Amino acid sequence: MLSHDDVDEITTRAARDGRHGAAAARFEELAGQPERHTEEINRALLLVEAGSQHGLAEDWDAAIRCYQEAIADGGSDAMDPRVWLHDAFLRVGRRDDASALLRELKASRSKDPDLYAAVAESLEVGGLLVDAHTWFTMGYHRCENADVPEFMLDLLLVGRRRIRVELDYPTDDLDELADDYLAAVGD
Repeated sequence: MLSHDDVDEITTRAARDGRHGAAAARFEELAGQPERHTEEINRALLLVEAGSQHGLAEDWDAAIRCYQEAIADGGSDAMDPRVWLHDAFLRVGRRDDASALLRELKASRSKDPDLYAAVAESLEVGGLLVDAHTWFTMGYHRCENADVPEFMLDLLLVGRRRIRVELDYPTDDLDELADDYLAAVGD
């Protein structure tokens, strides 16, 4: 049976040796071996890991294929694969497809701060700063009363603050909370 240690070992090896394509192939191979899956390490999670490795290898078509298969398989508890598919669509210039996924993700009203941070950071990398600001802000407001660790909310505010500086927006109350957090952790 596969464990998180097995997944981490493949990922760590690829980070060390740069053979992301080989790691992606291994994850896809494991995704095709249901007898080795567990409740936590399932086909969808392995396909997301494969997609991530394909992305690191700059093979975005393969990454998109893996993310789409993970979505069709029912997704992963670790992170909604639509987040990573959205990122891949942005990286290959498929803005309409990325926008459609954003609408779906927004409608899901997730209470997972990581989802909002990942979407916002993808938008930021894509130069869509106003949209990134919206997702950091929306994530904070949708998750502020959720049962999540406080630091995850703080990280949304820090990302939001970074974008607001880039956009030359004036400081607001949420920016001050982000600044307080950064001061407390020593930047």
